[in-house]
Amino acid sequence: MAVIRRLAGVRIHLSGANKEAHPDIDDFVRKFAAKVFSEGGSIVHGSHPSITEALRKAAQEFIQAGGSKDVLTLVRARSFSTDQYTTEIEEQRAFACVEIVPADDSDGLIADGLTPMRDWMADRSDAVVCVGGSWWDINKAKAGVPNELDTMLEIGKPGFVVAGFGGAIAGYLKEDPSLLSRLRNGLSHEANATIANSTSVDQVVGLIVDQLKNLPLTRRNISRGRNFRILALDGGGLRGTFTAAVLAKWDDMLKAGGGNDLISHFDLVAGTSTGAILAIGLALGLKPREILEFYEEKGSQIFPKDRKLRHWLKSKHESATLRGLLTEVYGDKTLAADSRTRLVIPTVRAKHGQAEAIVTPHSPDRTAYRDISAVEAALASSAAPTYFDEVTFHGPISPETFLDGGVWANNPILPALAEAVRYLKIPLDRIDVLSIGTLSSENDFTDQLGKGKAGWAPHSVDLFFAAQEHGAMVLAESFLGPTRHVRVNQQVPVEIKLDDTKAIQEMAQRGNEAGKEHFAEVRSRFFDGQHVDAWERF
Repeated sequence: MAVIRRLAGVRIHLSGANKEAHPDIDDFVRKFAAKVFSEGGSIVHGSHPSITEALRKAAQEFIQAGGSKDVLTLVRARSFSTDQYTTEIEEQRAFACVEIVPADDSDGLIADGLTPMRDWMADRSDAVVCVGGSWWDINKAKAGVPNELDTMLEIGKPGFVVAGFGGAIAGYLKEDPSLLSRLRNGLSHEANATIANSTSVDQVVGLIVDQLKNLPLTRRNISRGRNFRILALDGGGLRGTFTAAVLAKWDDMLKAGGGNDLISHFDLVAGTSTGAILAIGLALGLKPREILEFYEEKGSQIFPKDRKLRHWLKSKHESATLRGLLTEVYGDKTLAADSRTRLVIPTVRAKHGQAEAIVTPHSPDRTAYRDISAVEAALASSAAPTYFDEVTFHGPISPETFLDGGVWANNPILPALAEAVRYLKIPLDRIDVLSIGTLSSENDFTDQLGKGKAGWAPHSVDLFFAAQEHGAMVLAESFLGPTRHVRVNQQVPVEIKLDDTKAIQEMAQRGNEAGKEHFAEVRSRFFDGQHVDAWERF
């Protein structure tokens, strides 16, 4: 009989500080964390050095008993993640996941970067437990524990107050006794008062954990402390060179610090058109550098020059050439048998222009393309009208013909989110997305206003893609919020056409720069060495 862990998948934000070195606070932190870990839950904490040591002991005991380090997440602001903290961070990564949250100081209002970190922890956690803290009698604005409690309560999440051991949280409760009626934890004022005023560590731990188990917080279809991670790769023809260079730079920079094998950090990868070629290549085990070399060495063969006359009579480029080159790198592998991760590959049904997604058989309801080859899937998403011929997949029942998925999902983030929520049953607030573009341009479409068909003809496709990609990004951020979506892209002054072979080296250089610029953030949030479980095939 399986053991029922009542806090499976639940994240508890432990907000606290113990600057006075109160022994009961250390004892509470260690025992509370151990109890949460044993019940299947995880702890999120803001890396306060006075609390981290007790959490380390609890986490190491759990790991030594066969558990995983993802039960503990230590969160750091960017200002506390500079080079001088490298040794400390690496030591913490031995027993915890370390997340670095960049500060949004665009208005010059954030001095220490802690406000974004508090928002990040509140967004990622299911409940908050507050103990200790400092500064209450000196500067209430700097009293982190009360501020973190308020942040959680403001968004409707339950809280627990442990005030019997003193600290800022005790001062907050003394000044505002009504706090106990605002904790939204399902307990009466009297029951919360018992927890708040008790000086018995074992009693407080028992009462809080028992009530946490009574709340509707369980998330059984996700892992403990880590979110479900999606990698989304835009379409854009040869501009995929930029994307490949970004990934290759990250892979190269990770070599010294471990955590390589980029694809193994993601639960699902989505790619459209050139992004599909990248996604499938990574899923089949190709290194990012190998895919970058494919673009650099084969780009001129896929998109040869001087095809303008052909463009008016038939598809501008030979689909057979792309098929042959993809066969050289993919072989006869299939998505079902050979993909190391779940895949979502947007395409379009040619007959009626219907949006479609070719997917790995990762759900009982998603087995329609179980037999599709890697080459056919990549071509089906890359058959850009006028550039390449349509692609026909000769399925087991009847043939199906496809066009480029960029027609509806050049940025594949929305179909990826829909797949995770609808078919994999992942809660939306437990999803992280790393989205990589293929360069955007500083187009100004106002010059075409009022110029009719002749004025719009050369620019209508650019407008279509710009609006579609921006709309997908805005909607995704509306669903995910600012803390669960990282977008990596660059803007160029003049648009690079999707078949511009002369710009290959420029795009590779831009990708190299973007990779360096975003490395610290994506390493912390995505390439932390915590590899995903093997996906189940149906």
